[in-house]
Amino acid sequence: MSEAVPLPAVLIVRAARCWRRARDSHDPVQQRLHALLAPLGYEMMAPVIDSVMTLGEACLGRPLCRGCPLGPDGDEALLCALLADPARLDRLPCCLGRRDLFAGALSSARVMASLA
Repeated sequence: MSEAVPLPAVLIVRAARCWRRARDSHDPVQQRLHALLAPLGYEMMAPVIDSVMTLGEACLGRPLCRGCPLGPDGDEALLCALLADPARLDRLPCCLGRRDLFAGALSSARVMASLA
């Protein structure tokens, strides 16, 4: 099987910020993501991004893209790095019970991105 192509970093950043805004304002997250991603040809990534973000929060034990200890763009950069190389997850302090779920979401996102 060929290596999955990660999403463009700029798209990950925009999607992560869109997800955070939708969550914080209690808007329908996947609809907001779809509206952002569809014009770019990535509409099928809306539920994938939602899953990655939700499981990322569960794994890291904190909200993503809000008050990141790594700096104002830290979580977006972290997501880009993890999608580019999911093995980096092994270096993060995560809840072991959720690490496998988050790793699976990252791998699925890579596969889906290669199909988009």
